[in-house]
Amino acid sequence: MSWRFNDSSILIRPVVPPDARVWQALRTAHWPDGAADHASEIACFFAGTLPEPQAVLVAVIPSGEIVAFTELSVRTDLPGAESKRAGYVEGLYIRPEFRGRGLARKLLVAARNWAREQNCAAFASDRAGRIIAHQSF
Repeated sequence: MSWRFNDSSILIRPVVPPDARVWQALRTAHWPDGAADHASEIACFFAGTLPEPQAVLVAVIPSGEIVAFTELSVRTDLPGAESKRAGYVEGLYIRPEFRGRGLARKLLVAARNWAREQNCAAFASDRAGRIIAHQSF
């Protein structure tokens, strides 16, 4: 599955095993404190043994370079949506030189589409422990 937007120069698609090295580098830039664990977590993700994230979407520019990612899960414990399946953004990172170009919005639209495909009733994210987006479908 992949999602194209009006700006056809950007492709949002699920991560695939050949992306592992780039995903690891982006994860390290986003979460440097966990760098020692990223390679093994990515290997477990592709093996299907990592509980979360349940999905990872990447943003690919025309050259084929991955410049951003978002990690997604389904949660049932969100304040205001208890016991509802909610698509949840575990992390989102865009390389600094590609920020301000609408990539976050594109990744979030694709993430909401993914959540709907997972039969989620809501979509959410947080920042520093605060729910910042909670949207029922």
